[in-house]
Amino acid sequence: MKIHLLRTGTVRLKHSFLFPSRGVRRQLDLFLPGEWSEPVPIHCWAIEHDGRLLLVDSGETAGVKDVPFARFQVTPEQELPAAMAASGLALQDVSEVVLTHHHGDHVDGLIHVRAPVLIHEEELRHLRTAFPSVMRRVLRQPLPPYFAPRTFALDGGPFGAFARSRALSDDGRILAVGTPGHTPGHISVICIDDSGRHVMLAGDATDTLEQLLALRADAVAPDPKVHVATLEAIKAHCAQHPTVYLPSHDPQTAERLAGAITVA
Repeated sequence: MKIHLLRTGTVRLKHSFLFPSRGVRRQLDLFLPGEWSEPVPIHCWAIEHDGRLLLVDSGETAGVKDVPFARFQVTPEQELPAAMAASGLALQDVSEVVLTHHHGDHVDGLIHVRAPVLIHEEELRHLRTAFPSVMRRVLRQPLPPYFAPRTFALDGGPFGAFARSRALSDDGRILAVGTPGHTPGHISVICIDDSGRHVMLAGDATDTLEQLLALRADAVAPDPKVHVATLEAIKAHCAQHPTVYLPSHDPQTAERLAGAITVA
């Protein structure tokens, strides 16, 4: 198994996004003036395993519009085709794409992909409700053209500390696990590498490892209690299994992948 980190530009996030207040200010602060982070990466992933090339998310594109709590920095040369080419990979070899959730910096790169796309059925159901539809229009964050993923259920039973899972490879070494919080149907992908470590491609389960260790719900989670429960499950899994934890926007993600650094 080989896991490739693909970087598709950067984004600056409002401090109130990374370190939200409690109560009504948790989301209100996103739309008020505030401090900004340094640029953080926008990562997606390619997994070579058992003769297949699987993408997890598809990154961002240069056409993205800023939102009140995120300022994007993406050039055409940083989009998915170039990111894959830099890793010696070709888009036409992609067999399947699995989405952690529906937000633009994880799905916009699908404009470059012709392979089948999979999304958790609960995430697609949430995506079709009124509030996400309204917010996409307000924030000028439309779904990519021809966005028509197939759905899957987490019907494979528990895996480690996670209550629900689904195998994504015939040998069971790549799995989707339920990590709701950031969005109601958010999933993460766990790869069991050749040394038996669990490499967790966490999407936006958290923005950083620090957020996981702090058990801090983010500013956009519909239900902070659900998010914290997921973070507790991730921490429990990391205690049970040597786990390399890789959120999509953590500046330390590349270092932890390269060094196979597990959560202490």
